[in-house]
Amino acid sequence: MSDPRRPEPSFDWPRPTPRDQGGIGTMRGRTIALAVAFCAGFGLLSLRAVQIGLFRPVDEAATAARAAVAPPSKRADIVDRNGQLLATSLVAHSLYADPKRVWDPVEAARALRTVFPEMDEAELVEKLSSRSRFVWIKRRLTPKQKQAVWELAQPGLEFIEESERIYPMGHLAGHVVGSMHPDGSGINGIERALNDRLTTGAGTEPVRLSLDMRIQYILERELGEAATAFRADGGAAVMLDAKTGEVIASASWPFMDPNRPEAHTPNQQNNRVTNSRFEMGSTFKVFTVAIGLEDNIITPESVFDARAPMRIGSEMISDFHAMNKIVSVSEILAHSSNIGTVRIARSVGAPRVREFFSRLGLMEAAGGELFENARPLLPKRWSEITAATASFGHGIAVSPMAVAGGYAAVSNGGHYIRPTFIARDPAVPVSSRAVLTPATSKTVVKLMREVVTNGTGKNADALGYEVAGKTGTAEKAGPNGYDSNRRVSSFAGVFPASDPRYAIVFLLDEPKGNAQSGGVATAAYAAAPSVSRIVARSAPLLGIAPTRALAQMELPRAPTQVSAPPPKTNPSQKATQGEP
Repeated sequence: MSDPRRPEPSFDWPRPTPRDQGGIGTMRGRTIALAVAFCAGFGLLSLRAVQIGLFRPVDEAATAARAAVAPPSKRADIVDRNGQLLATSLVAHSLYADPKRVWDPVEAARALRTVFPEMDEAELVEKLSSRSRFVWIKRRLTPKQKQAVWELAQPGLEFIEESERIYPMGHLAGHVVGSMHPDGSGINGIERALNDRLTTGAGTEPVRLSLDMRIQYILERELGEAATAFRADGGAAVMLDAKTGEVIASASWPFMDPNRPEAHTPNQQNNRVTNSRFEMGSTFKVFTVAIGLEDNIITPESVFDARAPMRIGSEMISDFHAMNKIVSVSEILAHSSNIGTVRIARSVGAPRVREFFSRLGLMEAAGGELFENARPLLPKRWSEITAATASFGHGIAVSPMAVAGGYAAVSNGGHYIRPTFIARDPAVPVSSRAVLTPATSKTVVKLMREVVTNGTGKNADALGYEVAGKTGTAEKAGPNGYDSNRRVSSFAGVFPASDPRYAIVFLLDEPKGNAQSGGVATAAYAAAPSVSRIVARSAPLLGIAPTRALAQMELPRAPTQVSAPPPKTNPSQKATQGEP
């Protein structure tokens, strides 16, 4: 307890002097100033953060990369008539570098070669030392390659997304489907022809082609084997639906894989079905006979003198194997008489021959939708001699597709339908033009069937199915006239003969004889056997029943072995050959 007599202690602090008051005010001002400074600093930092987030400065390298590639948009798929995927688009990653951010170009180049050993180190160092803000290193990496580059942890290496076009079927129908530029545009085939359609509204319905990959495989296998066996410079094969004009299969040899367009030479990229022109030889005799029948100038029983070569102007027309007798129209086709065919053409007249060939599509580009679509090489003037030689396929050069279209027209009841690679809607009527009466068409098919049963086309007949058609062996023109050592061997026909539904053309460019063919490479041996196998394998897949029980038919006989090549024609005589 406190003592009441003692005074309480005083806590009255001494008051500050004026000098002291000035010091305290200065401290308070500094504190406030410091607080304001901190607030201002934080405010500026916040504004900078917002600026970076909303208005990020442009990265020159990234901008250049985006400008160098097409946006990875979805391109429409391409499928065959049955929905088999032929082309589709996937997102891929490409590698580029910003040289200004590369620390050590030599080290980075050596590191990259551990992932891409095929790259040249000196070229990489040069790229990575560039003053540019953007250089390509590798386009469209695999996932494994991308991961490997990522693990290198090299500054200055970046990825960008691109759209990569994939062709799952490889070289199958490669010339038709086509390929793509890195910039996203089509190089050739459907990819180029329908580029706008594939990119406009892409991602919806795929583009459905008329091709059937089952038949395409058969066609390519037979073409590749025949071209290899006969050491041909090239080859072409095409099958059309004669009633709709749809291309069921189309093969050009050498084949082309659209996944690697840069790996193929221009020769390999050439689509010989639509973009190459050949003098098709005796396959044209069917067209000449057809117009003679249509105009009632001849009948199958009409006869012509083929006992000796005939001269027209300065040209001598003869037969490869002269029959030296009076021959009927049926024999003219079955034994491929040039003399008899020319006599029919002269009876018809040059203007009518030219007009009929035009109506058959033989005087126009017939390659459907493709840009690779060569126009024919035609006589400058249709004189008597040019019409005579054109009547058996010389002096006029057309694509195999044009011949297929012509054979479809003369066998389907007489209607020319322009070939197409796009699947038709069954509900939409097919546009066509009449070229023959149904009666004439039926007679032409009957005569073509006799070529296969009794003439030069025997090796084209198929077990259980009726093939009708015509062989064609044509010498190739050179600087000094026709060269008997260089030829085009082909077979053009239709099946089944009882009700033709499909037209087929099979061609080898400059085939050479082999032991199996007895040293010859005429159409009867180089082309016809392949057609037989194609029809036998394709017909069941196309829903065509055999004409009679296979068990009741004789097994096909092996081709007759020829002991020596047939005698060569005189190069001074123009277009004298036929088929043995």
